[in-house]
Parts: sequence; structure tokens; C-alpha cells
Amino acid sequence: MQELKTKLADLPVQTIDGKNYLSYQAVTDTVAAFLFPNGRFSQSGGQMDAAAYQMVLETADSLCRDMGYCSVVKLTPPTIPFADMGLYWSTQPDTVAQAESEPEPAIIYAGPGRVEMLEEGLLLDARLSQLGLDEVTRQHFKIPVTASDGVINLMQRAVASAWPNDFKGVWHDILGMCVVTGKDISPTERQFSVIIRGVGQRRYWHFKAQIQQDHSGLPFLYISLADEATRNVLFALGHVVMTPGAADLEVDFSPYLTRHAQGDWGEQDAFNKQQNDTAVREGYRLWSAYNVPNKDGGTARIWIITEADRSATTVLTPEEY
Repeated sequence: MQELKTKLADLPVQTIDGKNYLSYQAVTDTVAAFLFPNGRFSQSGGQMDAAAYQMVLETADSLCRDMGYCSVVKLTPPTIPFADMGLYWSTQPDTVAQAESEPEPAIIYAGPGRVEMLEEGLLLDARLSQLGLDEVTRQHFKIPVTASDGVINLMQRAVASAWPNDFKGVWHDILGMCVVTGKDISPTERQFSVIIRGVGQRRYWHFKAQIQQDHSGLPFLYISLADEATRNVLFALGHVVMTPGAADLEVDFSPYLTRHAQGDWGEQDAFNKQQNDTAVREGYRLWSAYNVPNKDGGTARIWIITEADRSATTVLTPEEY
């Protein structure tokens, strides 16, 4: 097996923050070609039986661990370019296993960013969470993912059609094709296509995925239609999120977000509206207030706040401010 270990040692290695990563797929392909040089067993050709594939995996596992690779991790942008994303053998121990075996250190949190708050459940994606898509997102990406109004509208039309679509299935297809297909425009931007049936005569829909950052520099993925037209709005909403209190109202916030982006500041006095008009021109924080119908048949007050850098918009209740 020394010859095979030498072949694995010659494979390209990704070095990130001092840690080495070896492509899981490249390792598996190399081991399979070595163990079955006649090509009779080909996973891509559907000819590799379960016993042969198990032998490949066990051999790869043993040799990688001998070489100092102790866990398999999934790398996604912006850690690596879209084209290189996937599973990797890592010299870094599995952090989940570490967390279970080591005492939790004392940590002081000061001013968490939006991405951190999403990861901790203190914020929810205002578009995707209302459609029950959080778990599907986590299956594909470690960083938060959000979608444009055009993507949400497309999914709603697909689900409402006669074709047997559902939100989780369509979103799974979009994220899956983002991972495995497409053309990289840059290390942080990819274009890809997805077949979505039931929305008119068009079958192939073209998407764009972009890595963006919140105000604290943490990354999230923004997916839009490749040809999505810019709406008649005064400013960009950025990543639209909501607090748990706002989510509990079970309200579709889309109409209020549209009003907010078009400069309708809601139920406010003339002074606050004038302040918002100035903030649009000079790049300050924006704040709207609306009375919305709640699930109990009454009304509730919500605030919509867009950050000065237009990286994010938050829907919340006044009590959560």
C-alpha cells in the first residue's frame, strides 16, 4: 500500500489558515483506480458493487488517517471558490466531536453580527423561514443563504401550478444545482441553471449566486435570478431577516417590505418621514412602522429597519428593539 499512499501524497492540497485539506473525491478516485486498474468497477458508470465501493472507502479512510487527515469536512464559499467546494479530508479534528468531549469555554459576546444571530436562532431569514426552508438550506451550506424576491416569486408560482412541486423540493434543486453545476464568474459568484416545471413554457431557469458580507464581515450567500430586473425602489434591502417576535405574528411581510423600499414609511409623523427622506439621499439608517393584521384577528405594530450600508433589513416588533 506504500505505492498508493505515495499517489495520495502527490494529490493537490488546499491549505487554509494553516490547515491542510485533501479532496475526498480525488482520494476516492485514486484509490478506486489503484485497487481496480482494469476499470471494471466504475462508480460513475454504475458498475461498482457495494462490496467493492466499501473496500475503496475503507482503504481511503485508513491511508488518509495514516497521513494525518483525521476528519471529513464540507468546504463551501467563501472559504474556497465555488468550483472547488465539496468534501475534504482535513488535518483539523471534527469540531463537533471536540465540543462533545471538551468543556465549553467561557466566551463573552459583544455585538454579534447578523450572520452570527442567524446561526444562533436570534434572527430568521424573512423570506425562506416563512416557507419552512431552513433545514434544506443547512443541508447544502454552512453559511446563511437568502433569496431575492424574484426567486421567491418563481417558487411560489411553481408550487401553485398544476405540476406536483413543493417549496422544499424546488429549493433543494436550486441549492443542489448551485453546488454541482454552473460557471464561476469569480471566486465569489457563480451562474447555474435549474429545470423547474409548471411555470409556463420555460423549463430552464438561470440563477446567480453571490457571496456577500454583513456589516461585521461574516459571509452569506445571496441567490437571485440571472436576469432579474431591478424593481422600482429607492434603495436595496440587502439580506432581509426577522426576529422571532415578528415571525410569531405569522404575517406575510412582502407588501410592507415593498412599501418600505419605495419610500412609504408607514404610520409615522411628518418629522420621522422627513428624516427618512434625508437618510435615503445621504446614506443613513432607514426606519418604517406599520400596523399589520396578526393571527388573532387584531393588529400588531412592526418596525422595518434598513442598515446604513444597505446590507440588511430587519423586521421586528418595537418590544424587541
